[in-house]
This record gives sequence, C-alpha cells and structure tokens, in this order.
Amino acid sequence: MMKKYSLLIFFFLFSHLTLFATTPYNLEGIKALNVLVLDQSGTTSPQLQERLSKALKSKLEANGIESKKDGVGALFVKITSTKVGKVTVAYINLGIGEEAEIVRSSKVKSFVLTYSFDDMIESENADADVYDSVMNFLIEEFLEQYHEDNEE
Repeated sequence: MMKKYSLLIFFFLFSHLTLFATTPYNLEGIKALNVLVLDQSGTTSPQLQERLSKALKSKLEANGIESKKDGVGALFVKITSTKVGKVTVAYINLGIGEEAEIVRSSKVKSFVLTYSFDDMIESENADADVYDSVMNFLIEEFLEQYHEDNEE
C-alpha cells in the first residue's frame, strides 16, 4: 500500500514539475531577427518557403520583433524530410542563431544556438502540414516564451 502511495506522489510531483517547466533558453531583449527558411531535402515547394518566410516576418512584427537582415540574429526554420511512397516524414526545427562572445581563457567570438524547438510530422500533403506545424505550433511556442521572458 505504501509503495502505491509513493508511486502516486512521485507521479503527481513529476507531472507538476513538467507542467510548469520552461526551456533552457532565454529570449529576453530580442528586438529584431533575420528570417530564414531552409529545406535541405527539397521536399517542400519554393512557394511554401516564400509563404513561410513572409508569414513568419508578419507574425514577428505583430509581436514587436522587427524583421532585419543585417546585424541581428537569425530565426530559422530548418526542414529535413524523406518520402516513403506517398507519405513524407518531415523533421522541422525552429531556432535562433546569434553571434556571442564566449569567455574561456580568452574571449572567443562564436555563432551559437540560443533557441530551438522542433516537430516531426507524417504527411501526404507536405506543404500544407509543414506550414501548419510552423505557423500554428512552433512559432506559437516561441512567441509564448518570448512574451513570458519579456514581461515588464
């Protein structure tokens, strides 16, 4: 009986901690980002890539993040996929890369990944489902954390 209670308490504690967990990334102070859409597998159409780029820029700007090309970090969507018959299995990563100075024995300039979140989908209509994943899941998760980290 005690073992059941211990397991139950562990389960509730674990679910409570994961429910309110945050990512290890900090999005404080981001004011502008360059938007890049990269499809390394060539499964999605160039039209989708352009549509995603425009939609992401619009979404960022609507949330107070400028879309610039120079002197800022890059918000990127990286798509890798494979086709199995009519089905496409796609791995989609939304991330931010920025220049940073790492302090070691001396200061080292580097390009670092400062945010990453991903999704994997299985689809017969890759363009539609990749767009849905990026715009209705990945960018929404990013913006939720962005607003939490920049509350005043």
